[in-house]
Amino acid sequence: MNMAALVGTALLAFGLYSTTAASADEAPVRAHDMPGMEDMPAMDAIAGDSLYQLPMMLTSAEGRTFKLAELRGRPLLITMFYSHCTSVCPLLTAQLQHLTRQLAPAERHQVRVLMVSFDTARDTPEVLRAFKAEHHIQGANWLITRAPASDVRALAAALGIQYRELADHSFNHSAVLSVTDREGTVRARTSQLSGSDASFLAAVRAQLAVADAKP
Repeated sequence: MNMAALVGTALLAFGLYSTTAASADEAPVRAHDMPGMEDMPAMDAIAGDSLYQLPMMLTSAEGRTFKLAELRGRPLLITMFYSHCTSVCPLLTAQLQHLTRQLAPAERHQVRVLMVSFDTARDTPEVLRAFKAEHHIQGANWLITRAPASDVRALAAALGIQYRELADHSFNHSAVLSVTDREGTVRARTSQLSGSDASFLAAVRAQLAVADAKP
């Protein structure tokens, strides 16, 4: 299934363009109010195969709520995880950190890293902050987030990630790391959880070069 079909399937799973409100004490924060998002340029209509077609809301570990589409403007490294995972997710997190360390400082500044939790019930902002501390995640371009269950299902479908919650509230899930272009279209994926994936790293750098060349 191609990317446009995956996003279309995700939109159907989402219930098309239904909206998800933030809680009463959690006011939405626009992208320009978030570190690392101040320079997001105005852009044209969203492409049909873009993840930014998904009208989903995310809440960061810092408690900020924003729309996924507010991340437009830079290449995005994106994956899904849950904080209580003791097997795949620590490896996935370490692989993301390994990947970003291979980038030059200027490249690291240009790419955003987005991790979205499967565990809507337990991964509160406080828990996500503890996850960041445990894994030594730093930098304003790293966004460790949660989302409503319907949004999680839609994003997983768009990324081709399968997951299932078990009776003990752990999750069986595939491990997929994707890179998008500045418009949110997935350009490459990897499931490698150790060592260097040269082809994926090259794909990340290619998107950074394209983004850097555009006004």
